[in-house]
Amino acid sequence: MTWNRRAQGAMIAIFFCALAAVYAVAWSLPAIGFDHDDAGYLVTANAIAAGHGSSHYPPLFPALLALFTFVSKQTQWLKLLPLACTAGWFAMTRKLLLKMGSSTNGALLLVGLTAACPTVVFLSTNLLPESLFALLVTAALVTLLEERAFLAGLFAGFATLTQAAGVALIVACIVTLVARRRLRGAAIFTAVAMGMAAPWFGWALAQPGQDGSYLASNILTGLAASEKLVVLTRNLLALLGSPFSLLTGFTNILLVVATIVILISCFIARRQLVPDLLVALYCLVLLCRISPPERLVAPILPLVFWIVWRVLRLIATREALAVLVVIAIGFPLWADAIRILPARKDGYFSIAGVPADKWADMESLLGFIRANTLPDSVLLANLDGTLFLNTGRKTFRGFVPNAFDLFYGARPSAVTPDRLSNAIVRAKIDYVVLTPDPGLPESASFHKSVEALERGGVVEPVSMPGAPRDYRLLKVTARER
Repeated sequence: MTWNRRAQGAMIAIFFCALAAVYAVAWSLPAIGFDHDDAGYLVTANAIAAGHGSSHYPPLFPALLALFTFVSKQTQWLKLLPLACTAGWFAMTRKLLLKMGSSTNGALLLVGLTAACPTVVFLSTNLLPESLFALLVTAALVTLLEERAFLAGLFAGFATLTQAAGVALIVACIVTLVARRRLRGAAIFTAVAMGMAAPWFGWALAQPGQDGSYLASNILTGLAASEKLVVLTRNLLALLGSPFSLLTGFTNILLVVATIVILISCFIARRQLVPDLLVALYCLVLLCRISPPERLVAPILPLVFWIVWRVLRLIATREALAVLVVIAIGFPLWADAIRILPARKDGYFSIAGVPADKWADMESLLGFIRANTLPDSVLLANLDGTLFLNTGRKTFRGFVPNAFDLFYGARPSAVTPDRLSNAIVRAKIDYVVLTPDPGLPESASFHKSVEALERGGVVEPVSMPGAPRDYRLLKVTARER
């Protein structure tokens, strides 16, 4: 194999054409709401556009989405926001990599590998904030390297208003400026970034410390000592396995060990203040969150790739390096292919490779609800945002999952029959809606709890002729009302 410019150019062209097809298919799919948070962001955006409503979500992404809703509320149009942010992120990442010493082809390769990751495709083509966060983080690093402290602070502040993990970016930038003796720049950066982020953090910390609140979402304030150790251990293993799992959708302990060996070797061989400090601090923040960290690794994935690539590119044998590149490219494209093919049929690009809900079946259920329930009916559903957006019926979830039980407990206890029964009485629920939701960790306990209520006579199934399997509507009995 000859690793010349023509071969490089041909491989890059084929690779990016394949990526364009993947993104076009993922963006064109009509589904919204199977992730739960994307519908939640849209509901919040609609509330902001209407001039009311607050949310536990950081405010920047729903605020931008609210601006889009003034033009059109069509899902395809709204999904252009994260897709445009992703395009900007890739362009800014290429600029950042070049500033850190990458070659042109090396920068294209790392951007392409990031773009091919199934999780990145998913985040870029659904109403989720990670692509905006990634764009702002990268923009902050670029302006930091250009010694434009005010702009860097502005981008870092906006990033923190998109995802709370942006505090790691603020700390990393301050330490970098101080280490380089840019004390005036450090003062300007700190004033701008903290001035933007502090008001929202103050409001979030003032909220009640119940399940789902900001205080309850991190191990520092939300867990007992024994539970902290469980979360730290699980998150550490997940973080170490995330580069491979994001590329391929697959991980095991051997890949975790391989990641440790590769990263330690690369840090020993060659260190660089930016981005190494940001990656270290950012991972420390993710370790302390009471939720799996893999999805939030995606915004810094190009920086992780750069840590490895800046050492691999020193390999003297070009052909050996070419083989490694081809193998690295093949993994995410294969992972995309096994998701795209069923996605065309099911109407949903699955983030985790699990069987996804079929959008046609979901639409059948939604149509039945619109046609056979009164407009003032009140629904209870795990995908409450999706049901509200697509039926116009007032919808409740009926529970706030405990993050530790949901993600780290030996037995899922996110939902119990008692909690749902109390919610039914309290919110005067008329109907309970069941959908498969295979990608949501609370789905199994939600289904079991509803089935328990059905056995107890609290709810009874509504006959839906020709209804798809696992999509059910249950009516609350009169005696529970």
